[in-house]
Amino acid sequence: MPVSGRKSSSTKAARGKTPSRVLAAGLLQMMDEADVLIAVTDLDGRVVAWNRALAELTGCAGADGLGKDLSEWLTGFGVRDLADLMGRVADQGEPLRGEVRLPGASGTILAAAFSVLPVRGRDGKPMAVMATGHDLTALRALQNQVLHAEKLATVGKIAAGVAHEINNPLTSVQMCVEAVLRKATLATQGRVPNLYEPIDVERLNKIREGSERIRKFSRDLTTYARPSGRDIEEVHLNEVVEHALSFCEHVLFEAKATLTRELAPELQRVRVVRDHIMQVVTNLVSNAAQALREQGGNIEVRTFSEDAGHVCLAVSDDGEGIREEDRERVFEPFFTTKPAGRGTGLGLPVVRNIVLAHGGGIHFESRPGGGTTFLVSIPIGSGAVVGTTSTGPIKSEKQGR
Repeated sequence: MPVSGRKSSSTKAARGKTPSRVLAAGLLQMMDEADVLIAVTDLDGRVVAWNRALAELTGCAGADGLGKDLSEWLTGFGVRDLADLMGRVADQGEPLRGEVRLPGASGTILAAAFSVLPVRGRDGKPMAVMATGHDLTALRALQNQVLHAEKLATVGKIAAGVAHEINNPLTSVQMCVEAVLRKATLATQGRVPNLYEPIDVERLNKIREGSERIRKFSRDLTTYARPSGRDIEEVHLNEVVEHALSFCEHVLFEAKATLTRELAPELQRVRVVRDHIMQVVTNLVSNAAQALREQGGNIEVRTFSEDAGHVCLAVSDDGEGIREEDRERVFEPFFTTKPAGRGTGLGLPVVRNIVLAHGGGIHFESRPGGGTTFLVSIPIGSGAVVGTTSTGPIKSEKQGR
């Protein structure tokens, strides 16, 4: 009995320790087997854990990094964004979330979204930092496909205007060529004097102007329709707006719309992806044209400075307005109140995503029967587009608990 009692006592003691050991082992196994990306460092930034999913994505084996300074380790691979974000959480003791760059296993730079929080001990004090995240590569590819699909849909809306834009100058070119050719033919036959007149010079100028108009329109349309570039440029918003409006003429004509421009002359330049902002303008103007009544109406495009840090674009119409029950769904993908075949329901969601990616904001004001105004604000200066370049900054924000 005493022996049995000792066994029972030792067994109880062993059993008392088993749950915590099992739990610790289970957590480590779960972290390693999880599909999410997981990294853990101590408060000094040394790697404590680096799970399998993160190792496979980056090509950085967790065993190689254990105990190393995360910042120094990742610097060797070309980027240290994750280390910087985790370091901020260690310093501040507050959760953060953000988009960071990671080294890819194939040598490329990948984008990933991480939530980072301090791991607290029983005394409530931080003892480590844990980051959990997911790869954004597939999401970025899908976003680009949706963006390009909506751009092609916009091009489709203005396709009927392409013939108009090209046929007008072509008709002028053809008439002038025929007149000059007829005179040159008669002159070579000796039937009229071989003399140029002022009207001939005027005709030749018209040929040159018409040809240049066709060339410019064809070039601009081709540039707009191709997959988006991702280069950030410093541009004047008015120039982008004017360029985009040149594609909207037929849409406005079909809607019997009267377009009014009010472009502030002394706007500060903004750093944007040019054709993305062009798409914002064309989508908003096309949307405004489709909101007008059958007898037509007015559309106003304005640019102005909201404050020292932003420039703004406002597109207004005096159409039917947005119904109260539809307001919360305006930016919802695939939601549309337009008749079948007239809308994809992606125009406004794409506009919103572009504006937010530029660090800007968008909202609308509308009254049923009283028209609608969409207002876009874009930050001035170094408002870099998140995820558009391999050298873009980390974008982070405090994460609610």
